[in-house]
Amino acid sequence: MAARTAKKAAKRPALKKSMAKKGSAKKAPAKKAAKAKAPARKAPAKAPAKAPARKAAAAVEKPEKSRAAMKPKNPNGSYTQGEFLENIRAFCGLTRRSEAKELVEDINSLITETLRKGYKIPFFGLGKMYVRNTKERMGRNPATKEEILIPAKKRVRFAPSKALKDSVLG
Repeated sequence: MAARTAKKAAKRPALKKSMAKKGSAKKAPAKKAAKAKAPARKAPAKAPAKAPARKAAAAVEKPEKSRAAMKPKNPNGSYTQGEFLENIRAFCGLTRRSEAKELVEDINSLITETLRKGYKIPFFGLGKMYVRNTKERMGRNPATKEEILIPAKKRVRFAPSKALKDSVLG
């Protein structure tokens, strides 16, 4: 039995040495891989040198303004939000759709705030938009035929210009 124990003891250190070699072999490539990744992380820091080339390319590739509206894909003839933004982008000669979305959001907030304050907004060549106050009035419930009082409220109105009517209606 002593012989068996001696053999096992002799094998154990050998196993530990081989494991140690394997462990150190695994650690060395891991360190090399970490060192290899470090320059890759530093590479984006050199991006400012490439930035002028991008600016020059952006200046060269300025999109042309499209003065024709694209046909909506909906069968009822209404634009989706994406189609409308794409039309704005092409019509204004913007490079990105996000710029068109920002422009539309800014115009919407301007119109909303202006109407909330009670001002009239002229759209040159199209008409004007304004808020109109309605008076309270008597109405009738069609189901019960009972007379009811309809309260006064504000409504947003658009008055088209003569030029718009002539161009659209013929």
